[in-house]
Amino acid sequence: MLQFEELKLKLLGVKDDISELGEALGLDYLKKEVEANEIQAPAPGFWDDLEKAQKIQQKISQLKNKIEKYEKLVSTFEDTLFLIDMADEEGDLSVLDEVTLSVDEVFKSLEEQRLSTLLTGEYDNNNA
Repeated sequence: MLQFEELKLKLLGVKDDISELGEALGLDYLKKEVEANEIQAPAPGFWDDLEKAQKIQQKISQLKNKIEKYEKLVSTFEDTLFLIDMADEEGDLSVLDEVTLSVDEVFKSLEEQRLSTLLTGEYDNNNA
């Protein structure tokens, strides 16, 4: 059906952008950074310097959040493509609104994450 084909083309149009975002985020580096910081937590004396320990835990949380947001974006992208294909095969227009919302969610998430990659300065985590 034409509506599903248009949504699919729109979604496929950002596939490369999603991949580029993953590269810009440096996902492999982020995962290694999380792992390296998590190894420190059970080490003897880690909690002796409470301020330092809290900063490390906060950093781990922020890194995991970035990773999870990107992985959710990829998952939503893939799930939406699958749903489009299934609905198109079945000719099921009842899911058109759901698919449209999912496509919009992919675009919104992509833009938010692009913006967050630009805001990586010392004060960018603070609310202006």
